[in-house]
Amino acid sequence: MLTEGEIRALTALHGEQTVSELATQLDRSLSYTSELVDRLEATGLVETHRHGKTKQVRPSDAKALELLADITQAYSHIEWPELLSGATLRVLYYLDTPRAATDLARRADVHRSTVHRALDPLQHRGIIYQTDDDAYALNEGFEQLSTLARELAHHIHRQTVEQHTDTYTILWESLDEFLVQTVDEITDDNFVPTGPERFQTYDLPLLARDRRYYLYSETASELSPATLCCHMLVIDSGARAQSYCLLLVSHVDIDRNELRDQAVTYGVDELVEDLLTYLDTSGEQRTSRLPEWEEFQELAADYGVAV
Repeated sequence: MLTEGEIRALTALHGEQTVSELATQLDRSLSYTSELVDRLEATGLVETHRHGKTKQVRPSDAKALELLADITQAYSHIEWPELLSGATLRVLYYLDTPRAATDLARRADVHRSTVHRALDPLQHRGIIYQTDDDAYALNEGFEQLSTLARELAHHIHRQTVEQHTDTYTILWESLDEFLVQTVDEITDDNFVPTGPERFQTYDLPLLARDRRYYLYSETASELSPATLCCHMLVIDSGARAQSYCLLLVSHVDIDRNELRDQAVTYGVDELVEDLLTYLDTSGEQRTSRLPEWEEFQELAADYGVAV
């Protein structure tokens, strides 16, 4: 997320200053401070402009900076740059609710030992505690640390997509990935097309609107049908979208364990369970948004899908 130097620069920056003045505050060289400012400007956390030969820098209006200022001012005796650097913000992102170290490691994509190294100093200072079942939780007064981590990630996600379009909606996000809707085509390799148009990959041509959907990920270049199904439910949980997902699950050999895992990740686990129950009972158990079984059979026949 942010290095110790970047956090130190953000906490030292009050109003507009020259880069030279900031370097003096940080007791670091001008070249080092200029590099920090360049990195922070790239993330949209600071803004710069030239005044003659002097480069001025000021905080942006990012909400994450307000949260950072609030926590550092309220607890000014704590050395926050040292505590929040490295993997700590990654782990704090998922401390919106008490979680065990194993769960935090899985979600933050770090080793379990890294979770302990990140959180032990916070526990020592009374910022977090361990529950009776050994889950980590934030103490009262420090809950906004998780919000801070989430706001930083959200801000960086926005900066990422705004390099390609200024008309977009982020539909879902995690620490390192997000699902975005836009009217513009994005050709960057990290933006993987998803949504209705990807159903054609499985011989299920759907009528696509003028909207495009992308999963931003630096690691996933291809989408499994299980992930695509979950994306579709995030995009639209209505009756039509659920019927399309039923077609996909019926047509493709989907790993149900993967589907359930992905559904939890994307927050559509209840919808997915409804779909699987519907298929397993041939429509005898269905929610109000799912079609009568005969109606679904007709739809499946139109697409050449055996049910």
